[in-house]
Amino acid sequence: MSSDFIRCESHPDGYAELVIDRPTARNALCRSLTDAMAAHLDRLAADAAVRVVLLRAEGEHFAAGADLKEMLGISAEQARATDFAGCCAPLGTFPKPVVALVQGFALGGGCELVEMCDIVLAAENAVFGHPEVRVGTMPGAGGTQRLPRLLGMAKALDLLLTGRRMDVREAERSGLVSRILPADRLLEEGRRLAADMASLSGEVLVLIKQAARASASLPMDEGLRRERAAFHRTLSLPDHEEGMRAFLEKRPPRFNPHS
Repeated sequence: MSSDFIRCESHPDGYAELVIDRPTARNALCRSLTDAMAAHLDRLAADAAVRVVLLRAEGEHFAAGADLKEMLGISAEQARATDFAGCCAPLGTFPKPVVALVQGFALGGGCELVEMCDIVLAAENAVFGHPEVRVGTMPGAGGTQRLPRLLGMAKALDLLLTGRRMDVREAERSGLVSRILPADRLLEEGRRLAADMASLSGEVLVLIKQAARASASLPMDEGLRRERAAFHRTLSLPDHEEGMRAFLEKRPPRFNPHS
């Protein structure tokens, strides 16, 4: 699946950039864009040379929501038949770490994309929210499920039921944003972070993400059991021995680039 509105750029440092590129429409999410995103993610999940994905957008805004002109022409029956709202699901289940770079609007479906990511670096002008209720609908790609887990129920319902926007400072305090950066440093710092993470063991990164993500739906005892099992698994990895030896020998580790 291809689209003029999204592209994928691989870097020799072991990460890939997935770039939303529809700036004249504030990067509104249309079906061709999200289908192409899903196809790119499926390929990146299987690419052992890619250990981290950097999700960003061209222009002033990350993604100002769904393309309402496209949505107006879709009936409930068509949406069910084509799984219209589920088209972004591969991002939410992507096994490798995803770092989002957010500037300007991240609203509606754009905010849902942010909620699916693992680390969120946001520019000082970033704005988040779920305005769906103000156009007679509701989130359909996970907003009512992920937002309460990230922010707590009271804060999430404050946003979902009113459609109000949240500036970057409130988003950081609430737990949606990992770090705030000046807009002119966002891309540089995002690439630096992605390259640094990609220099680590890809297998261990996946295991950490799996364990942490599972904590949202598991009782503590089961979560701890899974964590211990994953930890024990790392002890059999070549990257474990290399990492420990490198530390003791006071040298940078040379992890398997295809792990």
